[in-house]
Amino acid sequence: MSIALLKDLRNLKVIVIHPLDDDGDRLVEHLRRIGCMANLVWPVPPHLPDNCDVVFLAMEDEAREEIGRLLKAMPNPEPTILAVVSYENPAMLQIVLESGALSVIERPIKPFGLLTNLAIARNLWLQRQKLQKEARKYKRKVVGDQKIARAKAILMAVHDLSEEQAYAEMRRQAMARRLPIDEIANAIINSESLLRKTQKDVVI
Repeated sequence: MSIALLKDLRNLKVIVIHPLDDDGDRLVEHLRRIGCMANLVWPVPPHLPDNCDVVFLAMEDEAREEIGRLLKAMPNPEPTILAVVSYENPAMLQIVLESGALSVIERPIKPFGLLTNLAIARNLWLQRQKLQKEARKYKRKVVGDQKIARAKAILMAVHDLSEEQAYAEMRRQAMARRLPIDEIANAIINSESLLRKTQKDVVI
């Protein structure tokens, strides 16, 4: 467990959505002992407060409808979710899976293992955010490459250029205008689309 992750845990804003009983009080007490800013909330709220980092969510059968509404109202990105359960059965497992919980805490609440479960869940959450960021970056690159390829094809067809000449012309324009090459590609594609529309209107 890295020092940076431990420091992160001590500064987390944690919401414990749990019935107002001894287990709920113990959970909040243990979290505050770790250094988290933890607050106990019940009944299940319709949405989370702002800047919530972690949610301990009690999986209560009688609150399943409210839990479902809360999960649908989660922000993007959603916080790190840990499920709090009393027993295991197919219905309970379904709720846990639907919640997207990254770890499970058993009742009755015990201090042993709480820090480990929180650290594992938070580490998984951080890794997920990193992967999603990289996926978005890769998607933007793929989309950008596709636009550049289309813009090159337009220049090649309109000005009778080779692929290398078309790309060199796009780079020249990008450097001259101090713009990313994908913006130049967008401008070429939009101009070609506008020209085709104008020609179509004239024919009609």
